[in-house]
Amino acid sequence: MKAWKLPLSSAILAISVGANAVEPAGIELDSGIKLLPSVELSVEDNDNVYLQPEATQEASTVTRLKPALAVEADLGQTQLRLGYAAEKGVYSADEDDNYTDTTVTVGGGFELTSRHQLDLNATLKSAHDARGAGTTEGSAALQIKDPDEYDESIWDGKFTYGSQTALLNMTFGLKRYEKEYKNNLTVAATSNRDHTKTTMSLSTAVNVSDRSDFVIDLATSDIDYTEDNSVTELREGSLSTVLAGMTYDISGKLTSAVKVGMAQRDFTSDAIDSDTSLSWDVNLQWTPRTYSTITLYTAQSSNETTAGGGYIDSSYSMISWEHDFSEFFSLKADASLASDAYYDENSTADREDDTLSYGLTGTYSPSQALDVYANVKQAERDSSTDGLDYEQQVVTLGIVLAI
Repeated sequence: MKAWKLPLSSAILAISVGANAVEPAGIELDSGIKLLPSVELSVEDNDNVYLQPEATQEASTVTRLKPALAVEADLGQTQLRLGYAAEKGVYSADEDDNYTDTTVTVGGGFELTSRHQLDLNATLKSAHDARGAGTTEGSAALQIKDPDEYDESIWDGKFTYGSQTALLNMTFGLKRYEKEYKNNLTVAATSNRDHTKTTMSLSTAVNVSDRSDFVIDLATSDIDYTEDNSVTELREGSLSTVLAGMTYDISGKLTSAVKVGMAQRDFTSDAIDSDTSLSWDVNLQWTPRTYSTITLYTAQSSNETTAGGGYIDSSYSMISWEHDFSEFFSLKADASLASDAYYDENSTADREDDTLSYGLTGTYSPSQALDVYANVKQAERDSSTDGLDYEQQVVTLGIVLAI
């Protein structure tokens, strides 16, 4: 129940260094305060850096430096956390693609009583979408000079009533998401994608046994676009989801959360019909050995799109296998399939994409604070829109140090 009890190091490392095996101890200060610095350096060879069809694809070497610093304070019933992560990317093909992204996270968890918990979090990002992966795709991505840049903020609050042993647990959530583009306002009309999404949610878990819960998740989001014109007014509306299912743990080797329900996208404009679709969220994790884990995840989501249309209806499925061959070496294999339907302003699916990705990552960890890794990833997209098919191979070598 107490998600805020997760160490900040996990959250910051997820931002800065991804899912590697480093387990930093941190630098202990007085009064329960801990510093967790980390840095990652990677070099990748990308044979299709702008996600183009074969005839126009271009290769590039991309060097990335990702420093991060987290501060966490354990004050007993209060947990405070602050993190900063940056990422500098340098392209060999075109220096106009170089970027610097930053992320600031701040949050606190407060155990008000044994049955009342409050979790407050904020994330502020200054980020970018690489050319070919933002508001312009295909050949149009080659016509703009700079990648899309934007500011993004997430304000998230959750109040939980219940405990690990209670029959009924309820979590009330309020979340606000804001996105604002900073460039390509004319050449790519990025300002028409500026929007806010305010979400209210209720998650209920009924204890069925020591190892299983019956869960119901309800959420409704109000979607408002910043610009006031004939294009954006057709995108405004709301998104509601209802999911129900079970979570269970079998002997500590198989854990799962299976939820199925419906999602409905409504529009403020009477000219556009609402869209209702089957929705699901399934996460299975099987650990036949302490050193080997197989994960299966599949979900449906409806969200605002950066490229084309008014919104996107997505389904995503992923399977991965992670195995520790020794104390020092691990291997991870994964494959995923994303199926995306882009709806235009008339609520018609005018574009459908299927993207298949698979990869292999080997990690050498001579100590808990150091990872050296190599990754190869292959991706293929099949699109119903001409000029958006592509194949891409990325080979990456990197090193991670986290104290």
